[in-house]
Amino acid sequence: MRWPLGALPPRWATIAVPALIALVIGIAVTLASSPASLTGRHTYVATAGAEPSPSPADASPSPSVTSPGLLGSGARLVLTASAVLIGSTPSLAMASVDQGEKWTTVRPPDNGSGIAVDAANVRHAITGGSTVRVSNDGGASWKPTRTHPPGTGPYQPLEISPFDGQVWFLIHQQRLVRTRDASLSWRELTSLPPLAAPVLVPGQLAGQFFLATGNRVFELTDNGQQIQELPVLPPGLTVADLVAAGSNPVSLLARGGTDSAFLLKGKTWSAAGGGLHGPVAVGANGLLLVGDGSARLGSAGSVAYSTDAGTTWTQATGLPADQSVEAIAGQPNSTTFFAYCYGGDLYTSNDGGHSWSLLTRSLRSP
Repeated sequence: MRWPLGALPPRWATIAVPALIALVIGIAVTLASSPASLTGRHTYVATAGAEPSPSPADASPSPSVTSPGLLGSGARLVLTASAVLIGSTPSLAMASVDQGEKWTTVRPPDNGSGIAVDAANVRHAITGGSTVRVSNDGGASWKPTRTHPPGTGPYQPLEISPFDGQVWFLIHQQRLVRTRDASLSWRELTSLPPLAAPVLVPGQLAGQFFLATGNRVFELTDNGQQIQELPVLPPGLTVADLVAAGSNPVSLLARGGTDSAFLLKGKTWSAAGGGLHGPVAVGANGLLLVGDGSARLGSAGSVAYSTDAGTTWTQATGLPADQSVEAIAGQPNSTTFFAYCYGGDLYTSNDGGHSWSLLTRSLRSP
């Protein structure tokens, strides 16, 4: 007998149909029990002219930091008048003219001790040790000073004046030494007490500096021609960072240790910083900033800022969740700030320290 095209004889149908049904059921069970369906992961099918949407599981996590950055916990960060960023430690200085994208590193020679760079010309630096030497090529070569400084070493550089690159300050034998003519002549400033771990920072007036040793602070006028002691901080406190918040009358913000930052107004020091005790900075219109400075990884960094000369303090937003804030740089006439964090990330704020964003990770350890 002839059967219509596409039809099966009855005896073949009784065999093929149940087999076909079993095959379909098997495929359905396999699909239902596949890992993709069990985990809820979607399979995307691309159509012409359309790109598949990425799965959240495929998104790359942001890099985590596992070691301290190049400047470590003893970092100092300076924003110069020409918008050059300088990060430094006792053993190196790093400068950037493009807001942290590229850095030039200046190191002392093998037998040098400490380094200070010129804020107006970062290729100009001095180093100490048994003698004092100078570099004018970013540390590629070092030369002796024109004349030997007074006394004996070791010498430790503190500052090249941002007002005049020929004015240098160093310490030796717990005494402050200064030159005003790039080492042609020297003067030892003998009216100061013995200096232990001193901190020297510029003021807001040309030739003005503030020197802290222990809990005592001195104002140096005309590059140290006149020296005046300011009110003493609480007993047992050692100033680790200092910044001039005002010059007439003198106002200072100090990093005071493990308990709090301190603000000098008139003749009185008072606790400041909203409970933070790390790096300090100032900006335009009386802006004051204090970081946490706790040299830690794995927990959030903090900055508190004040817009009313230290009366009230507010916590900033946008700082890293995995590293503390170790140094802050600003200028008295600006609302732009930079913050160096312990893992080597550099953050910036353009609104007076209220909100921060990541600028670069270029100072992370390799």
